[in-house]
Amino acid sequence: MLETLKKSARKSNTMRVIFSIIGIVILLAVTKFAILDVVTGPAKMDFTADPATYEGKYVTVDADFILYDYIEHTTTTTRKYGGSTTSTNGYSYVAFQSVDDYEKGSSIWYFYSIYMSYQKQDEMTAKIEEAFAHLNDETGKTAPPEPVTVTGVWNKMDAQTERYFRSAMLDLGVQETEYDLFYFYELDTKNIGGVNSTLFWVLMAVAAFLLLFAILSGIGLFSNAYMKNIQQYLQKDSSVSLSAIEEDFKQAHPIDKTIWLGKKWTVYMVGNKAQIIVNKDLVWGYYFQRTGRNSVSEMRLFTKDKKQLHIGLSEKRTQEALKYYVEEQPQMVVGYSSDLEKMYNKDFSAFLNLKYNPAMQAASFYSDSSDSNI
Repeated sequence: MLETLKKSARKSNTMRVIFSIIGIVILLAVTKFAILDVVTGPAKMDFTADPATYEGKYVTVDADFILYDYIEHTTTTTRKYGGSTTSTNGYSYVAFQSVDDYEKGSSIWYFYSIYMSYQKQDEMTAKIEEAFAHLNDETGKTAPPEPVTVTGVWNKMDAQTERYFRSAMLDLGVQETEYDLFYFYELDTKNIGGVNSTLFWVLMAVAAFLLLFAILSGIGLFSNAYMKNIQQYLQKDSSVSLSAIEEDFKQAHPIDKTIWLGKKWTVYMVGNKAQIIVNKDLVWGYYFQRTGRNSVSEMRLFTKDKKQLHIGLSEKRTQEALKYYVEEQPQMVVGYSSDLEKMYNKDFSAFLNLKYNPAMQAASFYSDSSDSNI
């Protein structure tokens, strides 16, 4: 018995590990493995380097100047019964970094774009005003704005964004020269790994759960955790021994390689855990099926304590199992009807009198008669 249950548990644990790893890889691939950059921390942007080397990477920038909110990003929701609403998600801003070139004795300005959520609009508007106050002050008395530290993903602009960016630079009166360089890239604070940052962290939480699940399942390959419920049963009922259960298991009827119906006990697997039922406690059993989105196919068993057990099983296998219960468990009502369900729920004593009580009385009578003949 132990070897059979262990083999079933190992198969379940192995499949759990495999599917968990597949799920993790899919989630990482969907998010372009961006979690690796997030975990190691954002790279500090070096504007003197080739901007393409940072493409798709998680970076941080101390933005010196914010100049212009040149794109308003919106979402329009169309109502089912007509009409629509438009909400603002955020803005793309023209920003630039001033880097001193000591060899030429001048500064090079690197222009690029930053996406910020609409919650940052007031802060960015203030930075724009501070930037122009400093740049337009010929006396040099107005201090430059404090840099804005921004962390996000450095992405190449799509064609439309690049057109808007070029148009914005014309509006600002800035032309590209050796001292004014245009980087057609946007620092995206909304998305990580190509998905919304909120969704990204939800997906990473799922990946973390799958990793933990895989680790626990891997540990289960080498442990006896599959026997936990049977061991608890043995501790609860000291009159029963493991050898007795094993002996009954040898004579049990195997159902679908996951259920073993013995004379005294039913042992079955749920995932990577073995479960045990005391057969004499069973009072009712039938097949249940529900089709549709949340489809169900299971054998339902009910005990004298009104405990319900749902075992996933096909109709064919359930009928096979119920056949053995009919033959070997005379105290059980087998099969479903609305009248039986009503009696079970409303008048449980009457339900027990259908088969359970008569069978128990008969068993007691034969037991007493046997003892008197000794």
